[in-house]
Amino acid sequence: MTDPLSVLLEGTAAHARQRFDQRNGRLGSSTTVHAVHLQRWLGDMLIPAPSCHVGTGTWDFTRFEPTNDPVTCGRCLRSPQVRQAAADHVSPQLELELVSPEGSR
Repeated sequence: MTDPLSVLLEGTAAHARQRFDQRNGRLGSSTTVHAVHLQRWLGDMLIPAPSCHVGTGTWDFTRFEPTNDPVTCGRCLRSPQVRQAAADHVSPQLELELVSPEGSR
């Protein structure tokens, strides 16, 4: 029989992993975007965390928010795998029609 607290905590960790599936992360109100890796939390439970291992200053891993923005953290970008993933990230770009002041193209 599994204890109810472990079931609750594993459910919380699983929900956090699902939120970060194929996404990067941002700590609190910071503008820095981190690559994500799974780190051991309690026992053998895994939770998403910054790949650069920057300290969060708290046990509250919910401060780490998922984002689709590209990685901007210099420490995360030192990893060859993170740099390659960032290079493969294709951002949508606007196609602009340039018009001269006279209205011709």
